Amino acid sequence: MAEPLNSVPSNRLVYDGAVFRIEFYVAPGGAAPAEAWLEQLPLGAQQKFAALFARMGDTGKIWNERKFKHLTETDQIFEFKVEADRILCFFFIGRRLILTHGFRKAGDKTPKREIDRAEAYKKDCEGRMKHDR
Repeated sequence: MAEPLNSVPSNRLVYDGAVFRIEFYVAPGGAAPAEAWLEQLPLGAQQKFAALFARMGDTGKIWNERKFKHLTETDQIFEFKVEADRILCFFFIGRRLILTHGFRKAGDKTPKREIDRAEAYKKDCEGRMKHDR
């Protein structure tokens, strides 16, 4: 069934692997924060993130915590890491991994505002998916 013309898709495909389907979160207005942020990075950094997405999509696991890890004390928020650049994400029903947004990390800890933003996107995505069924 096609989506109504005034409907905004909840997510946009990044990589469809054997284990996970990696998708950009799409906000109600149609913006995809992680996609917009990724596009402004140098090509080399974009390629490194693409390689991590492919590895996660195809194998389902990245063992190196310097590349991918769970952010403790969060509502199941994870981060892909390429040097100081981060893309936050969460796992979703149907073997999906949703990329919320990206940022450049300046200090030792991931800023609370970035975690709060990812958790808000997750809550929005979960709410919209319930209505789509």
